[in-house]
Amino acid sequence: MARLFYKITKPVIQRRAFSFLHEKNLQRKMDSLIAMKMKMLANCTIGQKMGVTASSKLTDLPFTGYNYYLPFFKEPHEGDFIYPVKDYVKAITSGTMGKPKTYLLPRTGLEHNVQNTAASIFFFATHNGEKPTFEVGDTIYTNMPAGNYLSGHIEKNIKKDSSDFVNLVPPNPDGMTFDEKVQYFVDHYKEIDVAYMTITTLLDEIYPAIGEEFKLKGLFTQDTAAGPMREKIKKVIGCYPSTIYGSTETMFCGLPSIEHNGGFFLDWRITVPEFVEEKDTVSTDIVSLEDHPDTISFMDVEVGKRYQLVATPIRNDMTRYVMPDIFEVISKGDNILNTDQPVFKYYSRSDKLIVLHNFTRINEEELLQVLSETEIPFIDFTTRKEREDTHEYMHMYIELSQDMPKEEICKKIHEHLIEFDKDYLDLVTLLKYDPLKITLLPRGAFQRYLRSREGIPRISRIGMREDRFKELMTQSS
Repeated sequence: MARLFYKITKPVIQRRAFSFLHEKNLQRKMDSLIAMKMKMLANCTIGQKMGVTASSKLTDLPFTGYNYYLPFFKEPHEGDFIYPVKDYVKAITSGTMGKPKTYLLPRTGLEHNVQNTAASIFFFATHNGEKPTFEVGDTIYTNMPAGNYLSGHIEKNIKKDSSDFVNLVPPNPDGMTFDEKVQYFVDHYKEIDVAYMTITTLLDEIYPAIGEEFKLKGLFTQDTAAGPMREKIKKVIGCYPSTIYGSTETMFCGLPSIEHNGGFFLDWRITVPEFVEEKDTVSTDIVSLEDHPDTISFMDVEVGKRYQLVATPIRNDMTRYVMPDIFEVISKGDNILNTDQPVFKYYSRSDKLIVLHNFTRINEEELLQVLSETEIPFIDFTTRKEREDTHEYMHMYIELSQDMPKEEICKKIHEHLIEFDKDYLDLVTLLKYDPLKITLLPRGAFQRYLRSREGIPRISRIGMREDRFKELMTQSS
């Protein structure tokens, strides 16, 4: 009976799924959402400590980071949050070197996210350039972290509130391993309409196991391999992949552009975004920051420029939260969807991490620690994320102070990361490849590079600019 109701009301649901892109009074709508949140924050400790009153403007408030909210997450008390404590569930996200961050997210916010964004994702991801091909009751396959990860909470809410709208599979993701989820797809691929997974899982695990091309109405992913591999993906599944954006802090708030493959819109119904220009990037290690750079409003971003996201989710407690993500604006609008809202593309993280397939996040300090603890006699190094086909690699370019076989260096670093970094271990175990590459630079390479630079140069040990990396390689030849 419920499925029949959804089928009858599908045109209404579809119009609502697209309506946020065509809002004529967008700024007034966002201001209204912020005003509602200010009233909620003014009545709880998190907001009061921030200086929020019922009449506060968003621009009156400081930037905040994870460390602002951490004491409340560790020892929650009634009255601390915008909703009653019993409304909150634990959510975790990958930290660095196996140290995950723990959040408390309200069920109210998660349900609001599903009610607004889930249908939009299904309609957008199945759009063939003329119309969405999604039908009520379509089978949606997911192979992403379950349990207390955001994707796990969202999945539970879809099953609870929208089980008659879509058929979500596998049926018991919390009780299945990665390989079991892959096998489920292989066994049932002819019954699956839409999928959510990494590109590596699709092309390196599922496609070879099936042994032939197959058809999907849509594939949505957060994997940055979607853009470079788009033509191969279309050949395998018959459609281009759709890129979405989401995080534990912002929830799922990025919806695919149809005209600009690899791009996404930000759903202001879920998270009201502000932006800091790339040159003014703010550290995510802050507690709160009163003296912060000016922000650029949602509709005032410029095509070709890059910005750091400052997020205010409407239905959870985080406010003016400094995200580590840098977006590039690739268009002011989507002609297929007839909207002038900006289209973004994920560019990089602002905190100079090596991020591989959204599993592991490794920073400079940790790489230095690994090299030290493995007693590798290095002079200096720089590290880059590089891609070969569907796989992302951490490629370390190292200059040694004394000879050591490259194979021994690679083995020591790899084994050390497996032992001490749970996320690195998960990456190796689940995606079944060695993500580390080593290139040994000749003696004196870094010294010659530094001498060629003006001012007081330093080595960027992660994410060296392309022109500077080429210069380093020139000095190494």
